[in-house]
Amino acid sequence: MKRRFFVESTIAAAAAASLPLERLFAATTAETLKAIGDVDAVTLSGGSTVIRRAVLRELARSLDGQLLLPTSAGYDKARLGWNGMVDRRPALIVQCASVADVTAAVNLAREYQLLTAIKGGGHSASGLFVCERGLQLDMSLMQAVSVDPKARSARVEPGVLLGGVDVATQAYGLAVPAGVVSHTGAAGLTLGGGFGKLSRKYGLTSDNVRYFDLVTASGELKRATVSENPDLYWGLRGGGGNFGVVTAFEYQLHPVGTDFLVGGNMYPLTAARDVHNFYADFLPTAPDELSCSVTSLCLPNGKGFVSASYFYGGDPAQGEKVVQPLKNFGKPMSSHGELQKYVDLQKATDRQVAHGQQFYQKAGFINALTPGLIDAIVGILGDPKPVPTNVGLTQLGGAIGRIDTASSAYANRGAAAQIVLGGSWPKPLPNGREIIDAYRSDWKTIAPFTDGFYVNNMAGDEVNKEVRDNFGANYAQLAELKKKYDPGNLFRLNPNVLPGAEA
Repeated sequence: MKRRFFVESTIAAAAAASLPLERLFAATTAETLKAIGDVDAVTLSGGSTVIRRAVLRELARSLDGQLLLPTSAGYDKARLGWNGMVDRRPALIVQCASVADVTAAVNLAREYQLLTAIKGGGHSASGLFVCERGLQLDMSLMQAVSVDPKARSARVEPGVLLGGVDVATQAYGLAVPAGVVSHTGAAGLTLGGGFGKLSRKYGLTSDNVRYFDLVTASGELKRATVSENPDLYWGLRGGGGNFGVVTAFEYQLHPVGTDFLVGGNMYPLTAARDVHNFYADFLPTAPDELSCSVTSLCLPNGKGFVSASYFYGGDPAQGEKVVQPLKNFGKPMSSHGELQKYVDLQKATDRQVAHGQQFYQKAGFINALTPGLIDAIVGILGDPKPVPTNVGLTQLGGAIGRIDTASSAYANRGAAAQIVLGGSWPKPLPNGREIIDAYRSDWKTIAPFTDGFYVNNMAGDEVNKEVRDNFGANYAQLAELKKKYDPGNLFRLNPNVLPGAEA
């Protein structure tokens, strides 16, 4: 490695960024620096390389954040994420607190050809936010959210979680359609397209981004907008983390108010077929303001329930009329309907998907809830596993599907809903592999009814052909974009697009 180039490029990038930031860690202690030794790390090709102590000491001194090694306090907290099943140990972690930190880390990764992972919120089933013996960029220290209520915009840094976005924007009665779990990372969700309860009315999360700032594989800081680097702007809206490390982005916000009509019915598991048949007929008739979901839970003893819920994103009085058929259907075990604060609604399921559990899931998009798919769902619910099994349907469509597929990298705009199959358990089990194999077998009965998948819900066992097929007609343009901004495929731990001719 050319050490002088590494150090000088880092300093130059910090000056060019013109974003002064008071150091979060005023000085790297002599003890910490003394403890740093040579580090053996894995490369992109799977080989090994040694990063010398002097280089790491220089990096540590330069950071506004901090360098973490396996012996450092905070290392385990930084490397772990939402899915407790993911337990990888990077050779080093750079906790970035500024654009200069990101640039320094990317320069190091490129010069040493390090296997590199980017962690925003760490909320993924696949665990691609961390890598074994590689370099992890942890963005959790970059937590700023600033809202301009007059411009109806919010500037967000890459360590911010959706709950932070919701709290900041709802102070002004504004919102961006984004997610359904408040401890999801905003940056990762947005790069994969992103959708939430308001998406049928206002589009994908990525449809509502005004600009992205990011550091590319060459260490350059670029802004991507509809008029500045428009090719990059196209690719970042749904193309995942293939093109660089986002350091900030700005959302277009919508004046939605703070209170929404929500509710639903809970039915016995024996009613699963009837409930799904009803929703198969009802969902195509729903207005954009209405977003429905159906979640079925089968317990190990074969018992369970079907929860059918709704969210109305418009005038509650009008919503009451729209949801009457939902409220009146069948013989529910329980029923509720009420006005809720948006910030409360957005975190309502947080505890059900808490950090640290063992999660496995498969997901895909469907164009319709067909009789064959309903048969497959009912069959899975009639086959209990040693852990609780969930089959969930989330309604899509509306404004999402009225935007031209060619307008951004996101390629699944025609989907009517997303289906997710999986389960969770609190700690590793001796038969955990058998449980995963059973879910994979179940998924084979659902997969023929799917058409593509949501890249943010990848299980991590997808092959490159599946990713290529998922992007469809957009893949060729993504591959050329990858060749332009990341020809060495440094950023590969994502729904990976191969550069140019490699594709």
